[in-house]
Amino acid sequence: MVNSMNKAETYTGGAKVIHWLMVVLIFTLFGLGWYMADLPKNTPERTWFFALHKSIGLTTALMAVVRLLWRMRYAPPALPETIELWKRRFATATHHLLYVMMFLQPVSGYISSSFSGYSTKIWGIPLPDWGWKDEALNQLFTDIHVASSIALLTLIVLHILGAIHHGINREDSVLRRMLPTKLQVKSVK
Repeated sequence: MVNSMNKAETYTGGAKVIHWLMVVLIFTLFGLGWYMADLPKNTPERTWFFALHKSIGLTTALMAVVRLLWRMRYAPPALPETIELWKRRFATATHHLLYVMMFLQPVSGYISSSFSGYSTKIWGIPLPDWGWKDEALNQLFTDIHVASSIALLTLIVLHILGAIHHGINREDSVLRRMLPTKLQVKSVK
């Protein structure tokens, strides 16, 4: 149930914390993913980095659930009517696709892991395997995981470009409403 009374011009403090925590987690996952992919197979170092990647990925998935529930409870501020309709629709579509990718990424990774023959743990706690050792299915879900990571990264770049655009256009205040209060810069009129 969305709180329709949220007519604020800024996101709630909780939404800001969740957003910036997920920024850190997602960029950490990209860094780990790129690094660990080239590590030699069947080594303790690779095993450790894969376990860390899985734990952070599943934590990020849980944060995405929290983020979605928060967003359902506290509606985000509407984009200003001064922004062209096509830009508002593009921003909305980008946000919706970001949410889809924030779920598809960890789910595809978890399912891939389930078909890899290796158990999945989150911070050392074993999780159920949803599959069995099957190289073809493991590769299929690994391919989905990689493709969705490219899609996610593309959406993040679009999101950042939009933020930069709104940072330059200080009159619409869109960027400022997600920044921590201490980093906000007043509009120059």
